[in-house]
Amino acid sequence: MSYLKHNKDAEFYIILADKKPEFIKDESIVEVENIGIIAEVFSTLLKEYNIIEFNTAIKPFAFDFLVKSRKPNNIVYLDPDILVYQSFDKLFNELEGNNFMLTPHILNPIKNKAIYHLLLATINTGTYNLGFLGLNINETTIGFIEWWKSHLTHYGHNRILEGQFYDQKVMNLVPAFYEKVLITRNSGRNIAEWNFHERSLSKKDEKYYVNSDLLEFFHFSGVKITSYEDNLGLNKLIRLADSVELKVLIENYISENKLNHYEKLRTIPCAYQLQPNIHRASKKEVYIYKIKKWLSSKK
Repeated sequence: MSYLKHNKDAEFYIILADKKPEFIKDESIVEVENIGIIAEVFSTLLKEYNIIEFNTAIKPFAFDFLVKSRKPNNIVYLDPDILVYQSFDKLFNELEGNNFMLTPHILNPIKNKAIYHLLLATINTGTYNLGFLGLNINETTIGFIEWWKSHLTHYGHNRILEGQFYDQKVMNLVPAFYEKVLITRNSGRNIAEWNFHERSLSKKDEKYYVNSDLLEFFHFSGVKITSYEDNLGLNKLIRLADSVELKVLIENYISENKLNHYEKLRTIPCAYQLQPNIHRASKKEVYIYKIKKWLSSKK
């Protein structure tokens, strides 16, 4: 665990949007059925969402579970495709005295037409990337978690034209609804393909830097677990940012996934029958799903 490697005294939990295979015994991995989602709401989540939407919609319920069961002073959420490279002491010190910490997708206006789609995508999908979220636990953020749970029970779809983009788009409203919202401009936090154009990687004294900031955590969203060369061929943004430092980080990420049995784990089907992902599934897959659902309703 890259987080625990650099934050040895921290408590760390994985909330699994599935059921654990028998060979996984780690008690820090908690099944979604065990985080206290009431039966009616859980049934609604299963009926409403595809697998990606379901994974993101359970996020506030995971926060709620940890608040009630572990009584923390603060919680930081990280997506599973994030690696941590430094202690979070500085990050937690900055969070102290604030209610929220958010990381913007991009930190500067874009003028280059070749990558202007990144700015438009940020407008469409949300100013802040929810691969990371920091909360100080207090009356304000507990109230937020309750509202967020209610919102994502029904409105956590990937439906951009309806103002929805998973758990993320609604976070645009947090700075308007609440005080003490820290929007961090640290370049070493949540570097990812959507901000490669404004963040330059370098290495000094065995530490990575992003612009002038220490690399704290890197979000490997969109990286294929095959080879760096494959990613160069498939991903224009990685191709544009190609550097020795980026290559090393991506190759290490790929290697760590392979060592952690990525190929085996990716073949395990989800325990839940969720909606098809219409944005990726073929028309045939969606049609078969609807036929099966109709047949099961006639039993």
